[in-house]
Amino acid sequence: MAKPLNPIDTDEDRADPLNPGEDAPSELEETTHAEFLAIYADASENLRFAKHQQWRAVLYFSIGAAVATGYGEWTHWKDPTLAQLLMIMVWIFSLASAGVVLSLQWWQSAETRKIDYVTSKWGSFSTAARKRKSKLISDLQRYGMMIAMVLYLELVTIAVTRIFLLNI
Repeated sequence: MAKPLNPIDTDEDRADPLNPGEDAPSELEETTHAEFLAIYADASENLRFAKHQQWRAVLYFSIGAAVATGYGEWTHWKDPTLAQLLMIMVWIFSLASAGVVLSLQWWQSAETRKIDYVTSKWGSFSTAARKRKSKLISDLQRYGMMIAMVLYLELVTIAVTRIFLLNI
């Protein structure tokens, strides 16, 4: 069976990098390979931790905004000074939560680059398996979620501010 042709209109046969004909094992020494596996495992765990923390920041902010608004409703907004203080606190925590989400996203990006470097030194089958997922699509998904989180935080803040301003 003939190899697939290069898609750039040439007759030159080129191997498909996503389907290597045979495995070219890593040229790393065993100890180096073990170190790379440890780095990979650590970076993967850091990615999971950072994603989990991003969602926790959004959740904790949501709970805090709901409690602050609920408290105002419960007390019928009798103390305007306290209501203003709560509104300011919602804004501060909103900005802080957005900062946490952004900083955790940058950390995830660094960990992803670390994983990309480590896995680039592995065998051809491992490299082919990792290249099956588009970096562009991964970035769009990752940054799309980050943008959605930040928008959610700020839109909730605006909604809570409107509730506060209508009642104080």
